Amino acid sequence: MDTIEFRLSASNKFGREISTAVADIFINGHPLWENFFNVHASIPVAELHENLSAKYKVDSVAILGCGVPESFPVFVTVEICADTVVWKNFVTPQNSPKIFDEFVFDGEQYFREVDKLKRWSETDSLTVEYGGVAGGYITLLVKKGAQAENFYFDEILDDPLPALVKFFNAVRAGDDFAETEIKDYDDKVDFKLWTNGQFRFVVELVREKIIFYEIYRREELAAMLKRIFDSLLNDRYFPYSYPIFFDAGCESEEFTDAIEAEHPDWSLGDVLNYAVASGRLKLSPPLENYLSTYKKMLTDYVVPEGWL
Repeated sequence: MDTIEFRLSASNKFGREISTAVADIFINGHPLWENFFNVHASIPVAELHENLSAKYKVDSVAILGCGVPESFPVFVTVEICADTVVWKNFVTPQNSPKIFDEFVFDGEQYFREVDKLKRWSETDSLTVEYGGVAGGYITLLVKKGAQAENFYFDEILDDPLPALVKFFNAVRAGDDFAETEIKDYDDKVDFKLWTNGQFRFVVELVREKIIFYEIYRREELAAMLKRIFDSLLNDRYFPYSYPIFFDAGCESEEFTDAIEAEHPDWSLGDVLNYAVASGRLKLSPPLENYLSTYKKMLTDYVVPEGWL
C-alpha cells in the first residue's frame, strides 16, 4: 500500500510580492515534483483541495503546476474504491523521465491528509504550521489566508523547539506572563499575552515590510503548538535529519556519497535513515541519550536544563 502526505510550504513562483501557500505532495516519503525535471511546482493549497474534492472518475485533475511557461501541469485520475483511493492514468510532461503506473492508498490515511488541505484552505487566520526537516534545518511555515512564508532554523544556532515547548507549558498552565519570540534572520514570530487569557500573535516580515497579527485564545494557541510537536515526531526524516544531523557527522559528503551511489533516487533523509537502521552510521552513547531526551521533550513537554 502506498502512502501520501501533503506538507504545507511557501512558493514565490506565482508572480506575487509575498509567497503563496502551497501543498507539497509526498508519496512514499518522496516529493512528487522531483520526478518532473524540477520545473513543476506545487500548486496553491485551495486549488489542490478543490481539485481533490471534485467528482472523480470523470476527468483527470491537476496535482502539480507549471514551473515554466513552456511546461504543462501534471494530471491524474483519482478513483475512490471501498477501502482505497487509486491515482492512475498520469498525464505527464513530454518525455518525462519518470512514468508512473498507479498508486494505491489506504482510504483512511488518504482522506486524513485531504482533511489537512481542507483546514489549510478554509482558514484565513494567522497560523504557524510545521513545514518539514532536511539537512539539519527545521521549517516552520507562517500562513495568513493564501499568503505564506517559510522560517528556517539551523539546529546548531537557533533551534526554536525548546522555547516553543516552554511557552506551550506556560500557556497551558495559565501563566499570565507567558511570552516568546523566535527569529529567522530579521523576520520574527512573537507571542505575548493580550488580555483575559488571550494572546497576541504577531509576525513581522522585515524584508517584505509586512506585519501580520491575530488574537488567539489560550486553548487555540496550545492546540496550534501541539500540532507542530506532533508533526515533527511523525516525520519519517526526524530525527536523523534533525536534530542530530551535524553532531552525528551526517553532513560529510564522504559518508553520504557511497549510499547515494547505491540508491541514486533517495533523498538525503532516506540516506540517513537507512544508514542508522543498517548500522552503517552508529550513534555514540551521548548522541543516543540526546536523541531520547529530545523526543521526550516533544512528548512529555519537559525542556531539559540548559537547553534554553
